[in-house]
Parts: sequence; structure tokens; C-alpha cells
Amino acid sequence: MLLSLLLGDIGYTDSERWLINQGDQTLWISHWVLLEVAGVIATCVRRGQLTAEQAQTIGSEFESFRQERLTLIEPRGTDFLQARQWLERCLHLPLRSGDALHLALAQRQQLTVVSADRALARCAESLGLPLQLIG
Repeated sequence: MLLSLLLGDIGYTDSERWLINQGDQTLWISHWVLLEVAGVIATCVRRGQLTAEQAQTIGSEFESFRQERLTLIEPRGTDFLQARQWLERCLHLPLRSGDALHLALAQRQQLTVVSADRALARCAESLGLPLQLIG
């Protein structure tokens, strides 16, 4: 969802609508999201989808948005252990490492994950965790 807002991709309209509907409600992300966003932006530059200048602008806009609107959750060792446990025990799910960590953080904080990723939604549902699917 954040990447759609930053990169203006096909999910932009749905993500923007969701964000506007949140009003002043607290929005949570983890430090892991900061790394993921930076990684996607860097990949876009390497693939020629963004210039270095565009990447810098997007990174600055994201940092401003983060400071103004987002609250950070610090990952803990127990989050990584929970994520690992799900990855080892739920081999039937299309669960990726980063997604498992997102779900573990959300579970610990009793938060609902918001995503446009249908595979992540399927995993959250199978694990009995709340997830709001956008789009």
C-alpha cells in the first residue's frame, strides 16, 4: 500500500482512498518497512524505472510522510522467532520471510495488517490474524 502511494502504481487510487478514510487514526509501521521501501526504490533505479533523482525525491517524501503520519514499531527477537516458527510449520502457505515478520509484529501489537497483497491476506487468514485487503 505504501509503495503504491510512493510509486503511483496501479494500486494508488485504492491506497489513497484507504489513507484518506483513516482520518487522524494512528498508522503503524515497523522499521522493517523502512528497509523494504528503500530496497524497492533501489531496485527500481537499477532496473531503469526511476532515476537517482526521482528515487531521492521519493525517499524524502516518504521520510516526511513517516515523520508526520506514521508511528514506528520496533521489531523484537520474539517477532523474528514467531515469524520463523510460521515459516517452518506452515509450509503449505505462500508465506515470505518479510511478510511473516510483518504478521508477527502485528500479532504482538494486536494490530490489523493492511495490504493489497492477496497471498499475504491468505496467510493471515490461515494463521487467524486480522488483515484488511485493499483493492
